Amino acid sequence: MKKFALLLTLMLAVATTVFAASKNSATVNIREKVTVGSTALPAGEYKVSWTDAGQVTFAQGKTTVATVPAKVSAGENPQVSVLTDAAGSGKVLSGLRLKTANLTFVSEAKSAH
Repeated sequence: MKKFALLLTLMLAVATTVFAASKNSATVNIREKVTVGSTALPAGEYKVSWTDAGQVTFAQGKTTVATVPAKVSAGENPQVSVLTDAAGSGKVLSGLRLKTANLTFVSEAKSAH
C-alpha cells in the first residue's frame, strides 16, 4: 500500500510538472520566412515558449533558434494566428495569437525610436 501511495504521488508530481511546462508553450507553424528580433526564421514548425516577464524562445527540436522580448497578455483564441508586417522585401513577425496567450513582438527598428 505504501508503494502504491508513493507511486501515485510521484505520478501526480510528474503530471503537474508537465502541465505547468506546457502552460507557457505552444507549437506554431510559420509558413514563410520571417524575421523576429535580429533572427531570420525559415518557414517551419517551432515550439514557442514564454515567460510572464516577456522572454520568448523559438526552438526546433532541441535547438533554440531565437530568444526575443515580447509583450505577453492573456488570450482566449480559438486557433493559432501568426501576425506579420512587411519590412522591405521581407516580413517581420509582429505577433502570435495563441490559445492561451497573445505575444506581441517589437522590431528592433521600432524599439530604437
